[in-house]
Order: sequence, then structure tokens, then C-alpha cells
Amino acid sequence: MGFPEVRAGAHSAQGLRSNNEDRYVADTDREVFLVADGMGGQEFGEQASSMAVEIIPHAVQVHLDAHGDPHQAVMQALFDANRAILDASRHQDVGRRMGTTAVVAVRRDDQFYVAGLGDSRAYLIRGEYVEQLTIDHTIADALARNGALTPEQARQSPYRQVLYKFLGCDDLSDSAEVRPFTPQKGDRLVLASDGLTNFIAPDDLITGAARHTDPQEWANELVTLALERGSNDNVTCVVVAFS
Repeated sequence: MGFPEVRAGAHSAQGLRSNNEDRYVADTDREVFLVADGMGGQEFGEQASSMAVEIIPHAVQVHLDAHGDPHQAVMQALFDANRAILDASRHQDVGRRMGTTAVVAVRRDDQFYVAGLGDSRAYLIRGEYVEQLTIDHTIADALARNGALTPEQARQSPYRQVLYKFLGCDDLSDSAEVRPFTPQKGDRLVLASDGLTNFIAPDDLITGAARHTDPQEWANELVTLALERGSNDNVTCVVVAFS
């Protein structure tokens, strides 16, 4: 059968924010895809997310070439970016932290490897099935996973936007889980910042994947839909189509 053809589209909108702290990579040549949502306000968030999209794709390739283990390559690339952002933040004024979320997908042989830090997400859409491949590293979601909150309480919690893990974090010893999957023809992979995922439901992903053969058209539509539904954040997504 062979490996499916990989095509991608991406779109990012500033929304109602004063600047866009989101960054993305949609590299079909190296088959590396990434969304980063900067934190820290103004230039701090922009700097952190820009560092993530610059460092991670290169570091993944270096570690793959050196060691060959895709799980380790993805994890080490995230560690490299984390260390660089921490080093950069030490030169900022006291009390001004900089950080970014990151969700990344990388191909190695016949599989894709997905990992996330923070609350940017990866979704796999396969027919009528949607799977979230990453978890949100927010305090509210951690409490829900431990049974201290119901899913509905977590969605309403003031802690749903408080991250305990991200790039720029002092301690990443317990880091992101790397999830592999084998793409099938017709699959869609969506990487997105929370400005989009907070306003898009699984049904939107199922119907949109069925309706759009062009990943760029669908990426544009997803961002527009999130903004129309009231997202006042930066809104970014990368759509990977396997055909």
C-alpha cells in the first residue's frame, strides 16, 4: 500500500489580542509540524514561541540522526527548547517569566510521533472517530484526571488556564508523553492552540475532515469558525492530511 501522501495547511490569526504570540511549523519536506502558543505577554511570549519553532524541528532531526529513537528524539528536542527558553528568561527583568506551549508531530519511517506541553492539542480524525493525542497540562485538568473535579467542573474552573508544564518550566523531569500512530489514507491530524480548541467540538472535526480535501482550506475555516464563536485569543492550527 505504501505510506500515504502527506499534505498540510496552516493558519494563524491575531484575533482580538494586541499581538500574535502563536507560531507554527508546517514542513512537509522534513515532515515536522508544530504549534506554539507563547506566554508572558507581548514580546516575551513571542520570543518564547519563536524559539520553540526554531529549535525543535532542527533538534528533532539532529537527535534522530544521532540516535534513531524517535521517542527520545522528540523528548530531547523539547528539553533543548526548554533549556534555551529558561536561559533567555534569566536575562529578563525580575518577575517577568517567558514560556510557551508546544505540540509537535514528527514522521519517522511509517509512523508519526506526537507530543505536547501545555494546553495546545493534537487531534487525530479517522472517519467518525476523533482522538485527542495530547493531554492539557493545566491544574484544572490534572484535578479532573485525579477525580477531584468532574470534567464539567474542570471546564468552569479558574484553574483551567493555569499551566503547570510548558516550555520555560523549571522542572520538566516528568515530561510529555510521546504518542505514536500509524497514519491511514483519509486521516487528518490537527494541531492547534487553545484559542481554537476551546471553541471547536469533535463533531466539527469529523464533519470538517469529511468536507475538505484541501488541508489549507480547512485550516482557514477552523480559525474563522473559532473567531466567529467568540474566541478573543490568538487562534492557530496546522492541518495534516494523509491521502
